[in-house]
This record gives sequence, structure tokens and C-alpha cells, in this order.
Amino acid sequence: MVSIIIPTVNRAASLLKTLESINALKTGRASFEVIVVDNGSTDNTKEIVNDFSRTADLDLHYVFAPEPGLLTGRHVGLQLAKGDVLTFIDDDVRVSGSWLNAILEVMQNRPDIDLLTGPNLPEYESHPPEWLSHFWTNDFNGKHCGWLSLLDFGPEEKEIDPVFVWGLNFTIRRDTLLELRGFHPDNMPEKLQKYQGDGETGLSLKAKKKHKKALYNPEVKLFHAVPASRMTDSYFEKRAFYQGVANSFTALRSEEEEVTQHVGLAKKIKRKLRKIVFQNKQNNLPLDIRKKREDLDRKEQEGFVFHQRLFSENEKVRNWVLKADYLDYKLPE
Repeated sequence: MVSIIIPTVNRAASLLKTLESINALKTGRASFEVIVVDNGSTDNTKEIVNDFSRTADLDLHYVFAPEPGLLTGRHVGLQLAKGDVLTFIDDDVRVSGSWLNAILEVMQNRPDIDLLTGPNLPEYESHPPEWLSHFWTNDFNGKHCGWLSLLDFGPEEKEIDPVFVWGLNFTIRRDTLLELRGFHPDNMPEKLQKYQGDGETGLSLKAKKKHKKALYNPEVKLFHAVPASRMTDSYFEKRAFYQGVANSFTALRSEEEEVTQHVGLAKKIKRKLRKIVFQNKQNNLPLDIRKKREDLDRKEQEGFVFHQRLFSENEKVRNWVLKADYLDYKLPE
């Protein structure tokens, strides 16, 4: 059985579209359940879900869990789920007709696979600006745009690095999630930004370290709403600052691990080389795009410095960053 877990907050209209796309799937009702975890909405989310459940052909559950942060929705969903396979999706996606059947087939027939994802394709609210094309990355896997959580690795099934299993389309075996001790903090409100973490990336890094296999399957496809407000400088700047905070969180936990495990100089040299390669790529961009990238790099550095300073000055932040795990998702008092 698959448990589909949808954390949500104040997105009743887009959540309804997500639920409608799941309800339209041609899959036996007994093979999956849907759990909506409401992370403190003040809109009509509860009414939307309850009204929809009366007519939908879904095993649909709603729970209100107001503790701030995406971590709450993910770990409350884990606690409530009956399935041995857990699928986490966002509240602004529309799943394709093949999505769930492909998940069931892979996870039943490939016991060696621990994590699974597929294409995360855009549904743009308006025509994207020309500059956005420079924020896609093309590599040997295919193309992806982390800024907007978009990914398309092509028509062939392939094993991938677990870090490409992103939170809007994230399938994992329950036993694996528990073995890895759950997700890290993510999507904290701005006033609680000091408790931001690296989300599913932290989990994926743990999976990678333990040699867990991740698979990309082109039929595990969904569509991600991209509103006009996300294709703006202000959104990208906010995203860059958040990424800096997440990078600091990852670095602090990694440094703690390196101290205890005596990881040597080679790893640090590799990091510096990756940064040099990235800077060389930046130099080949058009002048206006390079300027935009430089501005975003500064915002990311601001987020990194902000979090590093709080870690050094605030004992609660320090204890939070260095927690063994976050299965207890309650924030410090």
C-alpha cells in the first residue's frame, strides 16, 4: 500500500486541484490512502478537504498540525501512514495518469530501490521571462531547475543520485525513512528562519551515505504550478537567502561529523574545485544574467552568514542544528 502525504498551509484552491488529479487516477482504492496534514491554515482548507471527501472515491484523511514548518507535515504524515511505501507531494502539483501505477509497479518489482521520483514539469501561470532559461542546468542526467523544483531527466528509466529526489515528488520506503531517521527541518516561517534546515536534501545525503538506491522513472510524472510571482527577482532573492541558510545547516552538521570521523583534507579540496568550476561557468553568461547571478550569490551568502552567526551566538539554534534526528519535530521553546 502507498500512503500519499500532502503537507499544506493556506493553499486551499491549489490543494483541491491536487486532490482532483489523485481522485482521477485509475487505480484500485485499496492500493493507496491520502493524508492531508494542515500546517496551521487560516483559510478554508479544512472545509475544502471535508467537502471533497464526501464525493471523492478516495481513502482520504485530514489532520490539523499547527507546529510551524514542513517537517511537521512530513513527520505527522509518517506517524499516521499505514503504507509501507510513502509518497510525499506538494499541495500545488497535479499528478499524471501514470504516476501512481508507476510508483506501485517500481516499488513492488524493484526491492533494491529505496527512493523514487520522476519528471516535475512546469505549469506556468504566465509566459516565463527569457532570463529564466539561464537558471536551468543541463547535465548527463537531463535538465533541472532547482530554483523552481523542476526536473526532466528524459524518457528512460535510470538510477540517479538521491539528491535529485525532490520533496514535491518524493517516494521512499517506510523502513528506509525510519532507518535514516526522517527528514530535516524545512520551509520555516520567516520569523523562525533560524530553525530552517536542509529538508529532504539532508535525508537524501544520509541515503547516499548508506548507499541507498534512487530511481528516476519517466511515468512517475507530475506537473508543478509556477505562478507569476515565482518568476521574479524578489522570489529568487528570497529563495537564494533560504538556500544560504540551508547550506549553512548542511555544512555545520557535516563539519561536526568530519571532526568526529576525522575526514581529511581531500574532501575540502573537492568542494573548492567544484566552486571554481561553477564560477568559470558564470563567466560565460550574458552580462545581465551574470549580474543577476552575482546578486543572488550575495543573497545566498547573506543567508549563510546569518545562520552561521546565530549558530555561534544562540545555544537553542546550536542544539537544534546538531540534533541526532528530527522525528520529534517540536521546535525549541
